[in-house]
Parts: sequence; C-alpha cells; structure tokens
Amino acid sequence: MMHGVIDIGSNTVRLSVFRVEDGVAQNLFNEKQTLGLAGYRKDGSLTDEGIVALIETLGHFNFILNQLDAINHTHAIATASIRNVNNSDEVLRRVKEALGIDIEILSGEEEARLAFVGAAGTVQGHADGVLTDIGGGSTELVLFQNHEVVDSASLDIGSLSVFRDYVDGLFITNDERKTMDERLKFLLNAQAMAGNRYPILCAVGGSARATLKMYNTLFGEDHDNDEMRTDDLKTLMKHLLDIEDKEKMEIILKVKADRIHTLLPGLSILYRIAKYFHVDKIAVAQTGIREGYVISRIIGG
Repeated sequence: MMHGVIDIGSNTVRLSVFRVEDGVAQNLFNEKQTLGLAGYRKDGSLTDEGIVALIETLGHFNFILNQLDAINHTHAIATASIRNVNNSDEVLRRVKEALGIDIEILSGEEEARLAFVGAAGTVQGHADGVLTDIGGGSTELVLFQNHEVVDSASLDIGSLSVFRDYVDGLFITNDERKTMDERLKFLLNAQAMAGNRYPILCAVGGSARATLKMYNTLFGEDHDNDEMRTDDLKTLMKHLLDIEDKEKMEIILKVKADRIHTLLPGLSILYRIAKYFHVDKIAVAQTGIREGYVISRIIGG
C-alpha cells in the first residue's frame, strides 16, 4: 500500500511517500516547503495569515498526492508548530474544512520516540547514547541504553524560535548566542536528565543535516560523511560567528540557502547539547520522525 506522510514543523513542512509491503517501508518520494510557521505567531496563537499559509502549503501537497493515483492513505502530523499555540483546535478545524485533512498533534514525548525509531539505522550501531531532534520550535532528547529508551524530554527551543526570540539581524551574533545558550542550559538542567559522558550523539532533523553539510564543505569531508567531532563543530561555529556578514551569507547561500537565518542557531543548539552530555562524536541520521511514524503507526499499528 502507498502512504503519504506530511510532517508539519515550525520551520518546514515535508511530504514523504512510502510504499509499505510485507512489513517493509520504502521511501519513494520527498517534497519540502519552507513555511516558517513559528514566524506567524502572535500572543501565543497562530495568526490568520499563518493558518492561510499552512492551508496553501498543505493544498499544494494534497494536489501532488492526488496526482498519484496509487496513494491509499494520507497522514498529517504536527509537532511544536501547532502543539505550542493557543488556537490549535481552530487550526485543525480550518484545515479539515478546507482540505479534508485530519492533523494529529504529537506530544513532545511521542515526537522524541518516533524520531528514535526512525533513526534506528544510525542508532543501531551504538548500544548507549543520546538522540536529539532539533526542530524549528522545539528540541527533543532521548537517552538510550542497551538499545532501549530510558528517558526523553522536549525542550521549548528550536532553530527558528531562537532566531525569532534572540536575533535582531539576519545572523545571530556571539552575544546573542551566549544569551540563547544560557537559556538552553537552563532548560537542559530543568529536565534533570543525567548529563553523564555518552559515547555518541545521534542528531535527527533539518538543522542537523544542514550543519553536517556545512561541516563537510568547510572541513573538506566527503559529501556522504555523516559524522562530526564536537571539537571541530566548535571550530566551525566560532568561524561562522567571527567572519563578516557578507562572507557568512555567501557561504551559507552556497551550502544551504533555505537555512540562511536558522543554520547558526541550529548549529549552536547542537553544539550545546553535545557539550552537555560530554559527547565527542555526533552522527547525523538521514531518517527520522516520518520514518518512525511509518514503522510505529503503519507497520506496527
């Protein structure tokens, strides 16, 4: 059977099409729209403009799916993008009325669990470690031992929310990063998760993949390299923070243009998490929450 899975994040909305046969899922097609829903929030609610923009984006994906006659089911999931707004019921109702799409809002705990399941291909080589999924509006954490989840948490901070709440210009400055960093350390400490030394940090999501692409470019690594050293990540972060804005813009536009304003915030969050858990190495997964949803809800359901 063919399934379309739409993942509504605070920064991007992504569509993946999977063929599921005999308990095995094959990813056939991916599409992404950078929407930036976190930028449409006012007084804790998603604005009317934001709801309309979301409906337009979902309508575009619906059109694509309707051209694929073999699609049997469409699933729409949302994370902090809708979970953390006051008018989530209104958003779901208006999307349903306009497009007939039911959106399932995932809790932070469920989001973390699905990211862990989806990143199994990267995690399976390590019995113990930490997984993080840095989104636009939240950051999920999972501690695992002997390949099993032992603790998880959702932090109310992400690459786009950092840009919205801490950055005055286009690029985060070192002083702004330090202010954000203090907030992130507070959120980490508030979770009472053991900040012991862990052998690996598995990173999921667009921010992690964008950071890896920048890392591979500036350090001359092969394009298919999927690991970063934490000390080298610090060097990369410092370099990008210190160079002039024009040079910074040119580099990011060449490497990951759609992340020009969120790449540095996402990189900074990733580095702080790696330091908090005393991790020397970061492995970036190319799969995540959508694959986890298919494995857990469609195959396992």
